[in-house]
Amino acid sequence: MAYKIDWVGTVAIGLETPGGKPITLSLEEDQHVPPEFKVGDAVEVSNHPDHPANLAMGFENGGYYEIIHVDTGTVLRTRHRADMYKTK
Repeated sequence: MAYKIDWVGTVAIGLETPGGKPITLSLEEDQHVPPEFKVGDAVEVSNHPDHPANLAMGFENGGYYEIIHVDTGTVLRTRHRADMYKTK
């Protein structure tokens, strides 16, 4: 399923789902969006969650999203732990 880049910021990237729903994925400190990622470009997003047992035991969240730029194949990986503040 192709998403569309809605905006590119210094601490996060905004995407739009095929149904028009906006989502925001946070970047970690010193992480940058690759220059190939431009507003309006198509990207694929895949989720790689950490094992639920690791989370239940209080281990650091090792899950991540891969955002693949459709035209170039460039990959941006955003870590789930960068968005953990949203769940508290």
